Amino acid sequence: MADYSESSIYARIEVNRLIDFKNHIFTKYNESEMKSMMESIEDMGVTDPILVRPHNEYKGMFEIISGHNRVEACKRLGKRDIHAVIYEGLKDDSAAELMLIETNIKKRSLNDYVISEKAKILTRRHQLMKILNKRKAQLSEIERSQYDQLEKDNPFNIGKRQIISYVQIHNNLTQGLKDLCDSGKLSIKSAVELSYLSDAEQDVVRSFMLDGNKISYHKANIIRKKMESAEITIDVLNEIFKDKVSKKKPEKTYKISPEIIEKYFHDLEDEGDIQMTVELALDQYFFQSS
Repeated sequence: MADYSESSIYARIEVNRLIDFKNHIFTKYNESEMKSMMESIEDMGVTDPILVRPHNEYKGMFEIISGHNRVEACKRLGKRDIHAVIYEGLKDDSAAELMLIETNIKKRSLNDYVISEKAKILTRRHQLMKILNKRKAQLSEIERSQYDQLEKDNPFNIGKRQIISYVQIHNNLTQGLKDLCDSGKLSIKSAVELSYLSDAEQDVVRSFMLDGNKISYHKANIIRKKMESAEITIDVLNEIFKDKVSKKKPEKTYKISPEIIEKYFHDLEDEGDIQMTVELALDQYFFQSS
C-alpha cells in the first residue's frame, strides 16, 4: 500500500462520530467472526488503527475507509473511542473507495472471497482506476500518489486477462449462475462463455445444470457458438449433450460343427475347456507356420 504518512494524523476518535463508507462493497464479519474479534479486542485492545477521512457531508463526523468490523466490535463492547489514522487530504470519493479496496485486500486475501465477490471487487477497482485516470490532474497530492502507486502495483497478483474475465462475469452473468460458480459447480472459464447468453438463456442453462448436468469449458464454448444461430433451449442443450454412442463393429463369432466337436472334443463338456484347447492349437499352428 502507498505510504501517506505525511498527509495523515493519528488520533483517538469517539466511535459515535464514525460513519460507514457509503459504497462499502465488502461483506462484514458474520457473528462467529465478530465474536472472535471482540474476544481479541478484550484481550489485547485494537492493535491496528482504523483509517478514516473527514466526512464530506456531516461536519465533525468521519467516514470509515478501513476498520468497519473493528468499529462494530468496539461499539458492541461499549468502547468509547478507537485509535485512528485520519487522511484529511482524501476528499475524492473514488480515490477514497480505491483506498478502501486496497486496505481490505491487504487484510483479507482475495482468495477468501467466493467468485462472485471477487468479480465485484475486481470490477469496482477496474472502474475506479478508469475514473481516476480521466481526472488525474484534478486530484490532490495524496490522491494522485495513491493512483500512481496502484497503477504500478498488482495487489491481486492476477493478470489482465483474468481481470477482464472477472469483469465479464460480474457485469453479465446472472445471479443464478454466479451462485453455481460460488458453489464450485461452474468454472470461471465456463462462466465467461455462458455470460454472453441472454438472461433468459442463462436461466435455461441453470435449470439444465440443476438437473445434474455438468458443463465443461468445451461444452460452454459450444453453447456460446450455438447461440449465434439458435435460441438456447432445453432441447438444444439436450442435443449438444446427448451421448454419442459409437457404432461398434459386430463381434465375429464362429460355430464349431457337431462333427468336429465329436471328433476332437468328445471328452470335453465345458465350453471354456473347448475354447482353451482351440486357442492352444491355433498358437501352435501359427508358431510352426512362422
